Amino acid sequence: MHRDFRPPEDGPTFITAGRVSGVGGIATDFRAALQEAAPLRSWVRGRRTILHAHSRFGIFASCLVNRLSGVPVVIHLHSLANHPWLYRWLQRMTRATLIYNSRKTCRHFGDDPATARILMPPIHWPTAPPAEAQAGPRFLAAGAFVPSKHFHVILEAYTRLRAGGDRAELVIFGLSDAPLDAAYQRRMVDACQGQAAIHLRPWTPDWADQLTAKDIFIHAGEPESFGIVLLEAFARGCRLIVLPDTFLNDLPEPLGSAGIHRLGGLTVAALTQHMKLALAEIDTVLDLWPLRSRISRYFSLEYSVGLLADLYRPMSCGTRYN
Repeated sequence: MHRDFRPPEDGPTFITAGRVSGVGGIATDFRAALQEAAPLRSWVRGRRTILHAHSRFGIFASCLVNRLSGVPVVIHLHSLANHPWLYRWLQRMTRATLIYNSRKTCRHFGDDPATARILMPPIHWPTAPPAEAQAGPRFLAAGAFVPSKHFHVILEAYTRLRAGGDRAELVIFGLSDAPLDAAYQRRMVDACQGQAAIHLRPWTPDWADQLTAKDIFIHAGEPESFGIVLLEAFARGCRLIVLPDTFLNDLPEPLGSAGIHRLGGLTVAALTQHMKLALAEIDTVLDLWPLRSRISRYFSLEYSVGLLADLYRPMSCGTRYN
């Protein structure tokens, strides 16, 4: 972290020797990496170190240090970058190890999911099924208020559904005092004014604790490499309405289909139709939580740590870097 950063007292260890306090676009990130290369190289000198980079800026800086000192690099790709060729070139130049957060991300970068390293993100899997609903069914969505989450499409589909007589409510977790896109958040707030059945709630890390057995979760983020909120709703045992290409496609049956409605495409008409279908099934007995809990270990912190330890071990056996 940058030198003015104040680490929390009871948290992980941070090295606060960097020069850069903020990043931005690809050009800004590259200039920041040039600034950071010297102090980062100084820090790794004499240490047996692996640089595991997750952000674009971190990847640029780590690859520069690799070229200067030979320190091994792990490039962890979490997003569908606009210039995948650039990351493949960096990997070839540095002989970095690549890790992807999903098969979708892996394919985006031109790699083969059958042979690539794929490590899906861990979550705290719930230890109990969702609570019974105290009222009628609800549609839910969650995430930052940005256009790529397509909350406006969800809202329009829900409005059509209500016009047809359906009485389910809509809850969206995502309001922020410092929104990523203030204009889009304002657009959503204005569109929901005066609609008693629509509830916009602040984003909170434990939002999924409020899910109930009759909730239907809608995930319309696109383009998106994974969708952590989708995984959290999946783990809670909710019925899901999703786009065609998500990590759910990579799960064994019946996990990839039970309680899941896949849209043919992101249109208001298609979403309205699947919302109707999901509501019609809401009273059908479908105990999804124990079924999905069978794969909880693959999304656990312990599983991720084990895989990374196996990766790091042979990489850390060399000499100290000069």
